[in-house]
Amino acid sequence: MKNIFMVLVCLVVSFSFSAQASREKDSHEHGAANVMLAMEGEKLQLNFEVPSESLIGFEHFPKSQDQRWYFNEAIKTLLEPSKLFSIPADAECLLVGINVSQSLFAAKDEHGHEEKDEHGHEEKDEHGHEEKDEHGHDESDKSEIHSEFSSKYHWNCEHLDEIDSIGTQLMNIFPRIEEIRVRWITKNNQGSIELESKDDRIKGWK
Repeated sequence: MKNIFMVLVCLVVSFSFSAQASREKDSHEHGAANVMLAMEGEKLQLNFEVPSESLIGFEHFPKSQDQRWYFNEAIKTLLEPSKLFSIPADAECLLVGINVSQSLFAAKDEHGHEEKDEHGHEEKDEHGHEEKDEHGHDESDKSEIHSEFSSKYHWNCEHLDEIDSIGTQLMNIFPRIEEIRVRWITKNNQGSIELESKDDRIKGWK
């Protein structure tokens, strides 16, 4: 049983390196989400990763009351997997673990402060003004910030073999998501599937 979940860990690491490579190439892809699914014995594990922009419309640290609301609502929704995924009732699965994380706070430095010069002052131009672009916007808003939401769910299932597909409402609840790339692995095989538009079922292992 440990082997299959070690493979899932490898898949997660692979996705992480792929995401990092994409960011380095300035090709952070909005509108696309990743799902990793593993099943063996009595265990079902599902990992979901998505750019913050595709969930809440921005990738920087929440700045306004509205942005804080969208951020908090996204967290609340991710903490309720029954709203996001539909597992066949015949499988008799019990949710035993949830982990939701995000990297938006990386938009601040490691101390949580805005960027300042070596003397601790905000950087300004030669006339003592904060730097803005030709339209009068703060230049700092133009910097590329990439952040993601990640959630992991674990179930124990009495009849795992009854799961021939898993329904998902991800694209309905989060309409900015246009494509979901799924990788799945079971004790017998592994594969992938891409969901688009109105697709609402993860399947392919049977």
